[in-house]
Amino acid sequence: MGLDARRHAAYLAAYALFEAVQSEQHAAAWAALPAARASAEVHGWPDVGLILDAAAFVHDLTRPSGSGSVLTPADLDVLVDCAEGLGAPALLAVALGLRALTAATVGDTAGLMADASRAVALLDDEEQPAMDRCAGYVVTAAAFNTLPLWELVDELYTRASDLEPLCEAPAQAAAIAVNRVLTRVEWAVALLENGDPCEARLRLGQAADAVPAALAQSLPPLWRRDVEALAVVETLLSGRAPKDIEAAVARHRQALLDDGDIEVLPLLDAATALALSRSGQAAAAAAAAARLAPTSSASSGARSFPLWVRAQVLAAAEPSAAVRAQQDHAALLGRLRWESRLAVLVAARTQIAAERRQGEHERLSHAVNTDPLTGLHNRRTFDDWLGRRSPHRQRPTALLLVDLDSFKRVNDTLGHDYGDEVLRRFARLLQASVRPGDLAVRHGGDEFAILLEDEHLTVQAAEQRARQLIAAIAAEPWSEVSPDLVVTASIGMAVATEQTDAVPGRPVDAAGLYRAADAALYAAKRERSGLVIDACPHLAPAAFVPGADGSALADAG
Repeated sequence: MGLDARRHAAYLAAYALFEAVQSEQHAAAWAALPAARASAEVHGWPDVGLILDAAAFVHDLTRPSGSGSVLTPADLDVLVDCAEGLGAPALLAVALGLRALTAATVGDTAGLMADASRAVALLDDEEQPAMDRCAGYVVTAAAFNTLPLWELVDELYTRASDLEPLCEAPAQAAAIAVNRVLTRVEWAVALLENGDPCEARLRLGQAADAVPAALAQSLPPLWRRDVEALAVVETLLSGRAPKDIEAAVARHRQALLDDGDIEVLPLLDAATALALSRSGQAAAAAAAAARLAPTSSASSGARSFPLWVRAQVLAAAEPSAAVRAQQDHAALLGRLRWESRLAVLVAARTQIAAERRQGEHERLSHAVNTDPLTGLHNRRTFDDWLGRRSPHRQRPTALLLVDLDSFKRVNDTLGHDYGDEVLRRFARLLQASVRPGDLAVRHGGDEFAILLEDEHLTVQAAEQRARQLIAAIAAEPWSEVSPDLVVTASIGMAVATEQTDAVPGRPVDAAGLYRAADAALYAAKRERSGLVIDACPHLAPAAFVPGADGSALADAG
């Protein structure tokens, strides 16, 4: 199995663990995470490592007690930063969705809205892997479900469901199907609390319709028991309760208890108490209501339903004026909560729209400043750097101008398709050689540039970077493009540091640095030496005048 195939297998295995930590296999999955994470680190697979870290957070959110985890909110910030660095929008959406879920546990609605809204906008990118997008939609939907914004949540699950056939493994299909049932039941019970039984029946009907589709999936046993229990909840709330309610639900309740469930069990208990009360079994209803308590699930959108049912049962058992007044007060609070929820829904949609506009602006900006063949920055970005005039002291800077040797021969003998592949591979080598804060540019044709800026940059360090690039070019298997193909490059480098700058404290003169690197490149090509360095450029900012069309100096020869 080749390296790429092993990486892809690890990617799929990471998603399998992402699902398993939410099932009855959670203990084994949790135990397997460290070794899988270490393997991803050794192989240099940051995307796989990020999915595994996300699985650890999912485990903590769904199994908050006794997990043995040492993960903290600060670790989530690191996860988001890592996803940002990967340049993978859908994986960033997963990390943001998890941070939004964590924000819900501490009542940080503003943080939840910001992260979840940005996540939804990022997931619009259709070029991202379907599995990453599915996971992003599922996690982000769970975050919005805590507010609870069921209309939006149902839309997100629909999007995830539409993507699921495109996934290489069915890891998300089960989660989507189960969550659609759960979301619709939670939506229905909220409508009951709000005094809208007609609309509640509609949502319960939708939940019932989703049950067969969920049970048709290859569900982990725990999830299957959840769906079966939710089907019982729907039956109880729809008024189709069996004659012996407690016996009918006992098996499902015990199974949920054995699983340590904290999301469906409170719904089942509350629905049982309400059904007993409606059927006139006051004593049994009071006993069932006595054990009702809010769910501790961070992702549940029906946290207040058990206490609402408890109040309904007590009111039925003792219909005094005081109890009726409490009922009226609770109804008023319910309406106010509902109206507040609708306001939050509007705010969420508005914030998502704003994030989408911002994302579109960034995509357009990226397209304007990116070379479509290689994915590197283009000449426009380089010219912007050349023409800048910073009022502050610039950091030590090195400019490498890189030219492929005899590249025209590749196009002439092999064809432009082969030439384009050489340019793409060469661009990947350049991109791998830069660090955060550096800039890799396709300068034009077969000419490239690398800009290094670092407070601690020295001539020796810049030369080492250049020689590492030369070594990487030599080690690249160019024969995979065409047998006997050999690619070499000439590099001209100019370095301006605090020690070499002619006037200490003056900003680096971009145009002077360019001229020095251009001259060094010309010498490297003439001498066929591979690398020529000008470590002390004579900087003269006033001498540089851009062309009338805004272009920079002419290309290297």
